Amino acid sequence: MQFLRFLVPKLNQQRKLNVLPDVASGDVIPKIIHQTFPTRQLPNEIEENVACLRAMNPHWEYRLYDDKDISDFIRQNYNDKVLEYYNRINSAYGAARADLFRYLVIYKCGGVYIDIKSTATLPLDSVLKDSDCFLLSHWQNKKNEEYEGFGFHWDLDVPDGEFQQWHVISAPGHPFLKAVIETIFMNIDLYLPSLHGVGQYGVMRVTGPITYTKSILPLMPLHRYRMVDATVDLGLKYSIYAKFSHMKIYKAKHYTVLKEPIVRLGPGGRMLSSLMAKVQGTADFLKGKKLASARKNS
Repeated sequence: MQFLRFLVPKLNQQRKLNVLPDVASGDVIPKIIHQTFPTRQLPNEIEENVACLRAMNPHWEYRLYDDKDISDFIRQNYNDKVLEYYNRINSAYGAARADLFRYLVIYKCGGVYIDIKSTATLPLDSVLKDSDCFLLSHWQNKKNEEYEGFGFHWDLDVPDGEFQQWHVISAPGHPFLKAVIETIFMNIDLYLPSLHGVGQYGVMRVTGPITYTKSILPLMPLHRYRMVDATVDLGLKYSIYAKFSHMKIYKAKHYTVLKEPIVRLGPGGRMLSSLMAKVQGTADFLKGKKLASARKNS
C-alpha cells in the first residue's frame, strides 16, 4: 500500500492547470452578500435569518443562488472547462459543490460569502476596514473554548488548525482563491475514493477546509490579508441552530454520512480505485495477522 501511495499523487498539491481565467485583483471588498441553498424554498428559520442579515446590512446587495443559479453563474462568468469540473462533483455532495462555488463567486465578484445556516450579529460596515482585501480566521478551538478541538486533522499540521471557510470574505481576484480553486481542480482529477475518502472527511480533503488551508498557507507571505477572530472581531456566528442540528434542513442525506464517491469516476478511475481497495484490504489483513501473532507471543 505504501508503494501505491508513493505512485499515486497526493491531494492538495499546487500545480498550475491553466484552466481558470484570470480575474483582475481588487483593492476593496464589494458590498455584496452571497449565500446558497439547493432551492429558493427556504425553511422558515433560514428565511428569518436571511431577513435579519439583510435588515442589518441595508446598504449591501444580497444575492441568493439555488442550484440552477450556480450552474448559470459558472457558465456565464467562466468557461466550459470550469463548469465541467463543477459537474464532475457528485451531485449528492451538495456541500462539495457549494465549496467550489463559494470560491468561484468570491474570486469573480468579491464580497462576503456566508453559509445559509450562519449569521452576523454586527453590521458588516462596522467590522470591515477600508484596507481589507482578504480575511482569515481560525476556530475558537483551544481548551475550554466553544469549539474545542475543531479544525485539527492528521494530514494538516497547523498549530491553530484549519482556516474557517463557512465564511469567505475577499476582494475579487485574490490570489488565495485562485490557488484554492486550482487545487480543487487538481484534486478532482486525482481523486480515488479508496485512497482519499468519502463522506465528511473526504469532502474536507477534496474541496473543504483542508484544501482551503493548504492552498493558502504557502502564499501568506506574498499577499495582503487580515487575520481575525470571526466571532469576536466580525460578529459572525457559525450556526443559528444548536451544534450540528442544521443537518435537518437538507432533504437529501447529509454529506457527512454518504458512502459513495465524491467525484464521478471514469472507467480507469473505477478500476484503479477497486485495485486500491483490494490492496488496502490485503494490507489491513496482514497487519491484523501480525498484531495477533505479536499478542500471542507476548
